[in-house]
Amino acid sequence: MKKILPFYPIFLLLILVSCKDREGGHTERAYTVEGTLSVDSTVILDRLVLYTDRHVALDFDSIELTPQHTFEHQGTTHGLNELFLCSDGGELCRFYATGNCRVLLKLSVQDEILKATFDPSQGDSINPWLQEQTENLAQLLGPEKKRTIDSLCHLYPTEVRPALLLRDHIEVLNDSIFVRRCLGAFGSETVPDWLIKSIDQILDDSSRKPNNNRRLSPCTIQTDSTTFDFSASRSDYLLVYIWSDYSQSSIDSLKVVAHLVNEEYDMKRLQLVTLCLASPDSTWWKQQTQDIDGLHTWLPAGFSDERMRKWNIKDVPTVIVCDMYNNQQLRNEWGQKLRATLGRIPNRSSFPNISQPKPKANRGR
Repeated sequence: MKKILPFYPIFLLLILVSCKDREGGHTERAYTVEGTLSVDSTVILDRLVLYTDRHVALDFDSIELTPQHTFEHQGTTHGLNELFLCSDGGELCRFYATGNCRVLLKLSVQDEILKATFDPSQGDSINPWLQEQTENLAQLLGPEKKRTIDSLCHLYPTEVRPALLLRDHIEVLNDSIFVRRCLGAFGSETVPDWLIKSIDQILDDSSRKPNNNRRLSPCTIQTDSTTFDFSASRSDYLLVYIWSDYSQSSIDSLKVVAHLVNEEYDMKRLQLVTLCLASPDSTWWKQQTQDIDGLHTWLPAGFSDERMRKWNIKDVPTVIVCDMYNNQQLRNEWGQKLRATLGRIPNRSSFPNISQPKPKANRGR
């Protein structure tokens, strides 16, 4: 069986921003997406969803494939929508749609890698162009890449396409000054606010070195029982668990994490806080958390929620253990590393007869 390289986490949705677009006042225009999925059994197609970032809201639509593995989607936009086709296996591809365009998308496996291709079509001047330029850049070395991108930005200063291409290559370029200089080539009305903010966020994330001890940005959340302020003084450590309805592994791990906090390590100064980023409705969410001791909240904006962007949440499930000062002690580590971190948390009582957690078989990831 072919092995597919891991899909980009759906949580490329980390780049989605809920901010008002300069084009927000324009009349909505329709567009069409026609997709063909020519893939084998190694690609997970269960529960296909098309997420549409309108930059003032995040919409999602379930996708039903025909027996020929095709689908058609109708949408509307004020200017430029960013779309993500996802399944239970994660993100399959990302593309763009403008008014009056017809996007012809084909997904296939090439050299054991899932690839999206876009055929030229009426009104779609973005996706085939980005595809062509990306393929050309893949053949170039670093300095040549920079010269080519710089040339495109200055050659098309009134088009958004080079700015989208620039954003896709920020991490490869690894040169924030160069990126800023390229942005300076565009007119003030060419690059929308949401794209500038997205580029700023990627530059900010790229400049940070991974550090588990970095403090979680303070924020307030409304849980099912109270308002919880992460910056307020407290005596307990927190195990923060972030999950969603489209990730079955995160739903399953929710019970595992709850068991760790409330049973195996119940003698520790530890509190469980769960944040759901996607749910069909509040009733379903409450059913999943009603028997779990802890604080629970549902963030309908998902990865677009400002708090999740500040915490640099890119995927689900995400687990974070932080101390009473909000310093991260552990992030996205499971199994023995997670248990070792929980074991170092102070007990609720200093009396020596407090029982210690008993070694148990690994229940989770």
